[in-house]
Amino acid sequence: MMKVKSVNKGKVNWDSLYNSSIKSAATCKTIRDTYPIITDALKGLEDAHSRFYAPEIVKEYLLGYRATGQEFPVIKADFLENKYAYVTLPEIGSYNFDDWNEYVDTFYKRLTELQKHNPKGWILDLRDNIGGMFYPMYAAISPLLNDQKVIATKDAKGEITYFAYKNGKFYEGKNLAHQFNLKNKGITTVTSPLVILINKKTGSSGEFAAISFAGQKNVKFIGENTQGLTSGNQEYKLSDGAFLVLTIGNTVDRNQKEYTKIGEGLSPDFKIETSGKQAETNRLYMSKAIEVLNTSK
Repeated sequence: MMKVKSVNKGKVNWDSLYNSSIKSAATCKTIRDTYPIITDALKGLEDAHSRFYAPEIVKEYLLGYRATGQEFPVIKADFLENKYAYVTLPEIGSYNFDDWNEYVDTFYKRLTELQKHNPKGWILDLRDNIGGMFYPMYAAISPLLNDQKVIATKDAKGEITYFAYKNGKFYEGKNLAHQFNLKNKGITTVTSPLVILINKKTGSSGEFAAISFAGQKNVKFIGENTQGLTSGNQEYKLSDGAFLVLTIGNTVDRNQKEYTKIGEGLSPDFKIETSGKQAETNRLYMSKAIEVLNTSK
């Protein structure tokens, strides 16, 4: 599976990787004994995202936040200076579909509440969003996007597959990948100017969300370069319930720019020099966001 799916499959010495893995597996007596070997083999792919998850870890992801005693992602919203709508898009690290529905429904609820104020502009806060599951993130931000083909992955063969979301359905290319079951379906599309707040902790699916807006008219990015984990990943379930997560492509934006360099990330239009003090850093971000929106047409 690694040899067929990895974005770096053309760069790997597969004979060497096979030989070393088989040699290490010679003394294994159970499937679980092979876990460290699989983990080591994944390092040979030399990407930033391929991982192995044991069945007990997968089970926690499937159970969701509340069933495992975790706090559900908090989506914050505010109306600033009687003009501007502010909303956060936090990370979501659950593979539970009820969690996905609640996450998207809550984000839509916040948007609807803010739209009642007829805001002159929007602030989407992606700071500290380290990633997780992109499907619910993309579904959530879809009312803020002005097009369908805005984010894609490019595989080892050079084939580009765009994601799309419409009426509760998430597509990878022409294939229906997931069907959401949402309460809030009639969310109005946002057309006002938009600023996106990003920082060094904006990573993985959080970066995918940010890059979805790259090149969109009336959108500006404020903050720091994102983390630079700009690759597309796919989960493959193994026979004992473990997950093999493989990096199958690099991120591509609406202008077909490919984000290949690990650690480079997305660059802001307006850079914020952080002070080290959270309150002061936040003040700088919000001040610049409002300044940019005040000059937007």
